[in-house]
Order: sequence, then C-alpha cells, then structure tokens
Amino acid sequence: MPERWVWYGGRLSVDFVNTLRDRFKGGRELLVRPGDLAEWFAEAGVTPPDVVVDDALLLQARELREAIDAGYRASVAGEPFPGAAAGTINVWLARLGEHPSRLDVQDGTAVFRTDTAPSDARRALCRIAVDAATLLGSGDTRARLRICDGHNCSGRFVDKSVGKRRRWCSMAICGNRAKAAQHRRKN
Repeated sequence: MPERWVWYGGRLSVDFVNTLRDRFKGGRELLVRPGDLAEWFAEAGVTPPDVVVDDALLLQARELREAIDAGYRASVAGEPFPGAAAGTINVWLARLGEHPSRLDVQDGTAVFRTDTAPSDARRALCRIAVDAATLLGSGDTRARLRICDGHNCSGRFVDKSVGKRRRWCSMAICGNRAKAAQHRRKN
C-alpha cells in the first residue's frame, strides 16, 4: 500500500495542497475526519502528535487548501490571481497577528508568553498560509510552481532543479511510469 501522505511538494503549503489527491478525476480527499488533519499536521512536523482538531477547523483547513491551490493553478497557467483565494489566505495571515507571542518581564525575569496564541492546529494553518503567501508572492518561486505531467497525476510541486525543467512530482513514481510507457511505445 502506498504511503498515505506525499511529501514531494518541496514546500509545506504545497504538500498540504497535495492532501487532495487525484484532482484530475474529481479528487480523492485524504482529510476526511478531524483526526486525519491532526495526523497530517503531526507528520508534517507542525504540531505535536496530540493536537486537537474539530470538524469546524477541518472545514476551514480544506477551504484554505483550496484557496492555496486556486492560487497555484492561476500561477502555473499565467492567469490573474483569484481575489477570493487571496482573501481566504489573508484571513489566516491576519489570525496569526491577532494573538502574537510576546516576551513579558515579571519581577525582572523575562517570560515568553504564548497563552494568548491560537491553538497549535490554528497556528499550523497560519504557518501554511504564510508559506503559501511567501511562495505565491515571490516571482522566482512562483515561476517554479508545477503540476505533474504524469498520466493521471495532479501532484503539485516546486521545481527546485537547476535547469528548471522538472516535469514529474516524483521521478520514482510518475517519471518512472512515463519513461516505461515511452519505452513500450518504442518497442
């Protein structure tokens, strides 16, 4: 059985977008239950394993994921960035600033405060939004966004190759399939 999560995106936000697999044929949702999102967060290293996620946050996470993907698709296609997608990403960027961590001084001793910060799960979504905004707002990085050329694949990734010509989400998977199919056609 293949791994549940894929990590070939090259960026946190791209790997998050890849939690909806097989987009070419309508999608296969991997974030079905709140526990799925909590598991993804933990495996991505953005929350502790015992993070709490509820149904409402799961729906918000999917909304953020699809806004990020709308931005990626527009960037890859050279189309204008969707205003609604920017609005959704901006909501999460603003949430991070609503409850900033701070350094207090009590009796001459510095104390780091995070008790007013959003929950670990909400902070993880804020972090994903920051990564997406950084990626989508940088011309060089934006130019390296790709959607896999593999047959029946829709994986998103950042092309970090020197020649900027990477075509597949993973050479071991889609690249190998494409090369095998090409070999079969020749013979």
